[in-house]
Amino acid sequence: MTVDALNPDLAAYLDEVTAPFPEDSAARIRADLTGHVLDAAAPGGVGMQEALAALGPAAEVRAALDGQFFTRADVAWLERDGQMRRLLTDGVKASGPLWRTALGMICGVGLLTWLICGWPGIPALIGSRSFTWAVPALLLLELVLLESVRRLILRQPARSAAVLHRMYGTLLAPLGIAVNLLVFVPAVVAEPGLLAAALGGALLWAYQTRPREALALAGKAWRGAR
Repeated sequence: MTVDALNPDLAAYLDEVTAPFPEDSAARIRADLTGHVLDAAAPGGVGMQEALAALGPAAEVRAALDGQFFTRADVAWLERDGQMRRLLTDGVKASGPLWRTALGMICGVGLLTWLICGWPGIPALIGSRSFTWAVPALLLLELVLLESVRRLILRQPARSAAVLHRMYGTLLAPLGIAVNLLVFVPAVVAEPGLLAAALGGALLWAYQTRPREALALAGKAWRGAR
């Protein structure tokens, strides 16, 4: 039998604290809190009641843990989204070794720059604008930012990574549109109304298609909730 099963006070306390959390999280929380209580109530230490009191009221402990763990309601909410279900089941896939990603960025930026404005001494394949270092710089900045965010997401626990990845494409769309406008349609900068309309449209699209469940849990996910 477990320690909390042998001690009714500890069992009741743990039941109250872990009530909102899914089974895997509840087991982790029970093990951690039981360890703290047993350490405090070891021979020569305080009694079981005093050890439980030192942890704080169950409601306060549960509220604090709510920022570190997804609740059953959170998980059920997320699983209503088909893409979230796949991410929770399969996990967020890595994009490959850093060297391969860097090589892909260099090749991609080189090819796009050649298509858009060419390189010094090499005319553009389809574009008509003259070469400027701003084009490869903006393209590289966009790719580096996207990849950096992706790699930060991969460091998070599984549920947090799934939530953040679900938001990744949608919420970064305005950034991509802004950079691509500057690269492909540089004249848009001289037309504030057109630029505002394009960015406004991108933001509206992101708002309308946003993963609402993931967006609501973004703060918890970014803090690395399990």
